[in-house]
Amino acid sequence: MDRSASPAASSLPSTCVSSSERVLRFVTLCVARDFELDQGALLVPTRGAPQAAFARQVAIYLAHVCFGLSFAAVGRLFHRDRTTVAHACRVIEDRRDDCELDRRLVALERMCRRSPEHSRLAATTER
Repeated sequence: MDRSASPAASSLPSTCVSSSERVLRFVTLCVARDFELDQGALLVPTRGAPQAAFARQVAIYLAHVCFGLSFAAVGRLFHRDRTTVAHACRVIEDRRDDCELDRRLVALERMCRRSPEHSRLAATTER
């Protein structure tokens, strides 16, 4: 189920959607599938259920680490403060000692780095 952050964005042709919005869509889709959640659960303005909140932290972490987005940029995408993004990244880093979680994160990071959006962002930063 591919739900975007806003209904207006989903009605736009993909060429009119910013690269940050494409990163948001890709990351939330991958994480939602991995956590067996609805993609929209990662984008709600409230904390939500603990599993959804943790999955959102994973998505935030991936957007920052894999796509190189700043805390402020990730915060804008997820409608969170940059300090919340920093906290989410610390939480995920601290939990990487869990072998099962680390395995899942490695797989998600691999998917992100192989995505067309990662290639696009890398090409724009090399210019």
